[in-house]
Amino acid sequence: MFKPTLQFRKLSEVQVGQYAESILVKMTENANLFPDPDPALEFLEETLTAFRRAVADAAFRDMRQVVIKNQRFTELKSVLFDLSLYVTKVAQGNRALILAAGFMPTKVATPLGLAPKPTDLRATAVAARPGVVELRVNVWNAALMYFFEYRKVQSEDVWERVSSSRANIAISGLESLERYEFRVAYATTNPTLTYSDVIRSVIM
Repeated sequence: MFKPTLQFRKLSEVQVGQYAESILVKMTENANLFPDPDPALEFLEETLTAFRRAVADAAFRDMRQVVIKNQRFTELKSVLFDLSLYVTKVAQGNRALILAAGFMPTKVATPLGLAPKPTDLRATAVAARPGVVELRVNVWNAALMYFFEYRKVQSEDVWERVSSSRANIAISGLESLERYEFRVAYATTNPTLTYSDVIRSVIM
């Protein structure tokens, strides 16, 4: 079946913004084909606007603004990924419907297989940065995104998720001297996730 592609590895930040704009326009024009987008197109528009504002603010290479711009870029890619799952569900492999949503379809029909179980997930507490942990996992080149998740050990809390286009990430805002557990999944256009083994770490 044909699937929507995200092309994050091929496109620059500006081009990803243009791709998002095309998706926003096409899905708005073809609202009858995509009646209940998830996430909502209004959210895509807000995220795209915030990203473009952050790009402009970071033009003079102020480090704080560059960090904010990178955060907004990750948020935009995450929204596009979630929309691609919605389009995959609606299109059911129909190439014309994928194009109608503004996405580029795969060049050939491909099976919608499960991602493998991620291996070698590692967590490193950063002594110089209280409340921060660095996570890394083995790279899987077919992954569109990496879903890193965390929560306190022995809690019944819902897993918190941080999406990344890279196989490593730094998570901040955690409580010092608390034990947290972490897991990760490779994200593809198949909505079923296969998680890594859970690991634990004490936060500095």
